[in-house]
Amino acid sequence: MEAITRTRNAKVRKVSDKWSTNEGIDRISKLPDSILQHILTFLPTRDAVGTSILSKRWEHLWMSITSFVFCMPCELIYKRDLFMNFVERVLMLRDSSDIKYFALACDVLCDASRINTWILYALQHNVRKLFLALCGLLDAHTFPPCLFNCDSLEDLTLEMSHSTQKMGRVLKLPRSVCFSSLKSLYLKYVTFEGDYSTKRLFSGCPVLENLTLALCKWENVEAVCISAPMLRNLTIYETENRDNCQKLIFGTSLQSFVYIGGLLSDYCFYDSTSLIKAYFDVGCGSFITERATRHRGDAYRANKLLRGLSHVKNLALTPYTLKVLTYAEEFIACLPVFPNLIHLEFHAEPMDFACGTLLRLLQNLPCLSSLAFAEGICLSTYCEKTDWRLAPVPPCFTTRLKTIKICNFCGTEGELHVVKNLLKDATTLEKMVISCSLVKFSVGSGRQKEVREQLLMLPRGSISCVIEIS
Repeated sequence: MEAITRTRNAKVRKVSDKWSTNEGIDRISKLPDSILQHILTFLPTRDAVGTSILSKRWEHLWMSITSFVFCMPCELIYKRDLFMNFVERVLMLRDSSDIKYFALACDVLCDASRINTWILYALQHNVRKLFLALCGLLDAHTFPPCLFNCDSLEDLTLEMSHSTQKMGRVLKLPRSVCFSSLKSLYLKYVTFEGDYSTKRLFSGCPVLENLTLALCKWENVEAVCISAPMLRNLTIYETENRDNCQKLIFGTSLQSFVYIGGLLSDYCFYDSTSLIKAYFDVGCGSFITERATRHRGDAYRANKLLRGLSHVKNLALTPYTLKVLTYAEEFIACLPVFPNLIHLEFHAEPMDFACGTLLRLLQNLPCLSSLAFAEGICLSTYCEKTDWRLAPVPPCFTTRLKTIKICNFCGTEGELHVVKNLLKDATTLEKMVISCSLVKFSVGSGRQKEVREQLLMLPRGSISCVIEIS
């Protein structure tokens, strides 16, 4: 016991020395309360409250902190009372200052009214940023009505799920919705109640700039208009659930759009001329179940969404998105023209240059200056007798294209054949960047050196083109 005491005292002296001058003055105690309280906001709430036992100086400092994170640890799931009582004690003892950030992640179960009281506390203290991840909702959860009319709220995250299966719950809205200051809204696992209430939600956000709809359900909604005059960033993640909801997006100020999902609903854009960047992934893997019964519908909806993005300047796609368009060949012939697109990038899997949709798309990019393949390229139909080439050569290859970047290069004959044609046909190309696959090539291997020599020896349509290989 005596040895333990000596060790503990030594540690205390070590920490004290760290914060003291040679004269033995405690420098941290000289800091004003406002700075110490600011430091406490970076600690988990439980640790910040725990500093009250350090000394008289620290006893009440935590009571004026403005950020709170209450997250029920996994080990406390079977000791809910400890967590619930801790939250209530903290809120009861703190002072009356405003709250900047309030985060709550826990199972609701039978404590809905108790949790609503905590949310109401945050709202009454002019919370600016509110994060609510509520699991174990037994029924449609009714939040305090003032949540949807909070003048101070600038950022709201709301996750609602039934259980660990992440089944969404109905979001019940009051008759009046007015987020006068809300700039960012993130909704996850939310089931929308109906057409009218959903309209109230989006129309009640006059200054909204960022909207994310993740794994939400629209089964009760026939049509919805996503419209906010200040909306700049819109992100939608969807599941394979069929909802047949018609979604109209007013994008008069929209600058960024992300869609990832099964594309089982119609998306229609109205005035998206301000769009700067977009990411479009129809989805593969879990999203391709029962495709045989709805291929043509997928192609129709993908083509329609692409038309809505036709004014974008930077576009990222997945190869599977282009494959979806082949389910109805007439849509390949009528792909939209992208008059402003300067950068096109492919993600998720290697882009197959035998895909006719890719060649058709490149024909419709008159201003393309940069082309990138984040997961590499391939040529599925390549053999020694195949003379694949870009035919006809896209106009941008001879007028605008400056840079081509290929990652995860494996050095196959098909890949080399594609690169050969790209270098020959891109007569305005200034740089081709090729990053070799770390899986296929070990550093300094003989095969990598051989491929490197082959690439550098390829003829180029542009005399000023530089090839960078790493």
